Amino acid sequence: MHTFSLLQAKLTDGFWAQRQRVNAESTIKNVYLRFKETGRIDALKCQGNIQTHHFWDSDVAKWIEGVAYLLARKDDAQIRAWYEEAVNDIVSNQRQDGYFNSHFQVQFPDKIFTQREGHELYCAGHLFEAAVATSEYLHDTRLLTFAKKYATYIRLRFIEKRDTAFTTPGHEEIELALWRLFVHTGDTLYKELAEFFLNERGKKEKIDPFENAPTYLQAHAPIREQTTAQGHAVRALYLYIAMADMAMLNGDESLTQTLKCLFTDIIQRKSYVTGGIGSSHYGERFSVPYDLPPFQAYNETCASIALALFCDKMFQLTGEAVYADYWERVVYNGVLCGTSLNGDEFFYVNPLEMSMDKVHDNASSFFPELFPITQRVKVFECSCCPPNLCRFIERIPSFIFYGAQKQLTVAQYADATLQSELADVTMQANFPYDGKVRIAVNSHGQPITLRLRKPSWCEKTFANEKDGYLLYEGIFAGETISVDFAPTLRKVYPHPYVTDVQGKVCLTYGPLVLCAESIDNPHLRSVCVGDLSQASVQIQYGTPSVLTASLPTTYKCPTATLYAYHKPTVNDTVLTLIPYFAWANRGETDMKVWFPE
Repeated sequence: MHTFSLLQAKLTDGFWAQRQRVNAESTIKNVYLRFKETGRIDALKCQGNIQTHHFWDSDVAKWIEGVAYLLARKDDAQIRAWYEEAVNDIVSNQRQDGYFNSHFQVQFPDKIFTQREGHELYCAGHLFEAAVATSEYLHDTRLLTFAKKYATYIRLRFIEKRDTAFTTPGHEEIELALWRLFVHTGDTLYKELAEFFLNERGKKEKIDPFENAPTYLQAHAPIREQTTAQGHAVRALYLYIAMADMAMLNGDESLTQTLKCLFTDIIQRKSYVTGGIGSSHYGERFSVPYDLPPFQAYNETCASIALALFCDKMFQLTGEAVYADYWERVVYNGVLCGTSLNGDEFFYVNPLEMSMDKVHDNASSFFPELFPITQRVKVFECSCCPPNLCRFIERIPSFIFYGAQKQLTVAQYADATLQSELADVTMQANFPYDGKVRIAVNSHGQPITLRLRKPSWCEKTFANEKDGYLLYEGIFAGETISVDFAPTLRKVYPHPYVTDVQGKVCLTYGPLVLCAESIDNPHLRSVCVGDLSQASVQIQYGTPSVLTASLPTTYKCPTATLYAYHKPTVNDTVLTLIPYFAWANRGETDMKVWFPE
């Protein structure tokens, strides 16, 4: 299957259109201002008196990519001026041989391609992705010309001369970017270079003694022998995305089977109920199977975005509904939690529980533990997540519709339109709060198969469902298809091996994982979840729209002693729940996703 251009698929209203408005009016502008304050923007000028950092170029490149998508749908004079300055600084400071990295050019010009953890190829990859986006959506070829010259230089050093101190990058990213360049231009140089970096990984590489190398760097084995997710979560997923590109573009079935094993390992043994991945702060990495603590969960926002992008690639590669299902889970929960509702503050780490007592006590400790922050902030020292959100939110329409020969698949639901040779579509869907979907289709006089993904959380049975889809066939001339997936409040139980949350349940509503904050629930620490028959769900539509669930339940009263020979007294209460992505928007508060039953 293939996706559609953002010029073909567009949002019209509803939840995701609201998020795009926030992205345009707040997130993209505030990220730029923070990057200006911290020196990331001026570093592109490559002047010796300006501070630089080895991964700053990647931060700005992701911002530029997001701006390309935004400006293609909505012009903004201020954002365009910032964009012009950044692009001009990049292309004007590219060396004659094609190399560009503001940090190494200014600080360490004699150490180019000598430090595997120097992030040079990682930065290059994000610049290449920005080049494709600006060329495709703004018809601005300056960065594309820059990328072609830079990629040629990389090929010279890594393949022809082989005079670099390492073979493959410590932080993957250039691999998937090279596939994007290949698809956009058709030039086989980028295909050759992508395949080189992928096929060389794990083959007697020069490994620096960094973190948990080589597993930390996914360099412990050749890519076709990697069947379990290892090491740094973002790096791993960027690698898997590039592997999926190679499998898809080369028709490599054996590599596809490897990728299916990796995906299964992640979602069956190493991911949170929110779809978050990378449970350990040490190395931002995958831990052992079922090691998924809620309070000290790491779950980097970029890792959730990377998993969503991997799901998209696997969906294109296989057409199997499970990948679109998991995209839905990780995006509505693991990704969206990374930004505040007003779009100008961010989480790097996304825990599934918050205890203010622990965090505040930790702050006064002589040897503090690494606990998650209690409130989102405007910028991090390592600020990869905010610009990643900028570009991802703008790409949402490209994850809704997928085409194949005489087949149109609707993978996600939103108020959106599609104009294509295959079919024109107008969809109304108030997801994630309402399961009612109305889709009008015009197939231009040609017979097609229309597939609507049935969400895995939907309990209804449909006569025309098969393999996770509702199937409709024929020539469509504007007919409207109506479906109600009917989301309900449901309990989710953990695998018996996830010992940190044994005896507890999580509550979901459709694709949304719900949580409770102490700001609404004074008995949050001891509340228990019982029967859901009396629960109610309220939705207030607006900007933003808000969902609240109320559940009559009980809580255990504190006892007179620390330990007792009798059960605590139980009193009635009402548990108020909100979507997990919306927590920490009303001040500091305790929070829980898992509750005793």
